[in-house]
Amino acid sequence: MLDKPGIFTYRDGVAIIQLIAFATSLAFAFVLCWRHGFQRSEGWVILLTFSTLRILGASFQLASITHPTDSVYGGALICQGIGLAPLTLLNLGLFVRVFVDAIHQKLFSLISLVAIAGIVLAIYGGTNSANSPTLATNDLLKVSVLLFAACYLSFMGLFLIFMQRWHDIPQGEQKLLLCFAVCVPFMVVRFLYSILGTWVQNLRPQFSVLTGDVTTFLFMAVIEEIFVVAVFVFTGMRLDRLPPDLRNGAKVDDSREAVRLRSGEEERG
Repeated sequence: MLDKPGIFTYRDGVAIIQLIAFATSLAFAFVLCWRHGFQRSEGWVILLTFSTLRILGASFQLASITHPTDSVYGGALICQGIGLAPLTLLNLGLFVRVFVDAIHQKLFSLISLVAIAGIVLAIYGGTNSANSPTLATNDLLKVSVLLFAACYLSFMGLFLIFMQRWHDIPQGEQKLLLCFAVCVPFMVVRFLYSILGTWVQNLRPQFSVLTGDVTTFLFMAVIEEIFVVAVFVFTGMRLDRLPPDLRNGAKVDDSREAVRLRSGEEERG
């Protein structure tokens, strides 16, 4: 059941937490894009997108206090649903800088395309769910969650490949893999929340973003996302800053080589 309009509820308090946390991450995202470049640092640009979606989702939730309309609820559902895609694709910003010859760049493009397909399905699925009297899930939302999970599993596979080539990775860039490893448990819990809410019929009432248990949403979704974003921001701020000519428009191989050479110079120094 939806919260009663005109009353500030526990769920609205969680929305306030999201607004504060992701407004902060949005500011850091601009700093990271400025430091590392907007064109060659896809992960940091995606952080802008993710933070904006979470701010919009929280804003829709707060707007429902005084305007409990289908469009407002639909906006909240869509922003929450498609947010999994940029949260997953944040890993592009990590892995694109890791120097391993065995990984073809087209694989990253394929992962991005799968995530885009998931976004399209999540938008249509969220719209249909908002128009449903019970805000029920649907097959489009189910498939979108599976596509996002498939993207993340792909990144986990890449992570294992990178770990096998650990000594080939410049020391300054190894912290990228550590960032991914630290975030894995939290991402698994976050995906578990979405999968249970869309695929397990008996648990849907508890795992619904708009009508489910708020404490479950807070501890299985919101806190996980805040933690993951914080780790990514911390890692990004500690990364070496690429030279200006490599920050925008440089080839991937060129930027990787620059990072490797610079790390070698630091080790000799």
